[in-house]
Amino acid sequence: MNENPVPSQPVVEMSALVADFERQAIALKALKAKKGPSSPEAKERVKYNALRHGFTGQVLIMTPEEREKFDAFVKGMMTDLAPVGTHETFLANSIAEEAWRLNQIRARCANLSAVGDFEGAGNRYRPMEGAEAPEGILTAVTDSVVARDQSKELALMSLYGQRTQRACEKYKKELYEMQEKRKAAHAAELEEARLLFQLADTQGLAYDPGKDGFVFSLQFIRTHTERHHRLILAKRTETDYRKKNHLTEITKAAGKAA
Repeated sequence: MNENPVPSQPVVEMSALVADFERQAIALKALKAKKGPSSPEAKERVKYNALRHGFTGQVLIMTPEEREKFDAFVKGMMTDLAPVGTHETFLANSIAEEAWRLNQIRARCANLSAVGDFEGAGNRYRPMEGAEAPEGILTAVTDSVVARDQSKELALMSLYGQRTQRACEKYKKELYEMQEKRKAAHAAELEEARLLFQLADTQGLAYDPGKDGFVFSLQFIRTHTERHHRLILAKRTETDYRKKNHLTEITKAAGKAA
């Protein structure tokens, strides 16, 4: 028995494929810096962009049109999720990419019906002689034929969709928990800074946040402190405001009507 088996061929081929993708990425960047391909053969060779992902550094192969939409989608998701730091950025990027894949899966399921229509699946329905086909019957027949003939593909995409959805929810949960902890720690630090600033101010002393290990500027702490006390005063004026604008009577009238 051979105790030192040779690595399987698929592994070697995959490594070679990845290396080839990287070479294509370098070649494409060089081409973009120049005038670009001019002959039909050259244009066909660079039809797919092999570009590295901006965050993960991995090579993604997409058509230029798809890459443009992908980048815009991920950028929008990253803006909405507002990650801070490498770990949060990784989770936010993972959510965006899983959401993109989920959209792809849904589109492919819908496209199966379109393919069925192109292939004439609805032509298998034949209305009675002299009768008109009810509106929408051909679409219903096409959907039914596709569901029957493409059941394995639909089931597989459904499985992929469920896994993708679970992965997306997992990343969301982890990101939100991490952001909540970060925001809570930020709020606690800011509260400490406010109290220490107030102490120094009441004693007539200058306050340096850096000496207490805070990254907040003195102006930021002062503004936060002023806003804090304005909110306290604002809460005390709620009753007066309601009386001035006759909101108390409106509330009573609404309660009676209910």
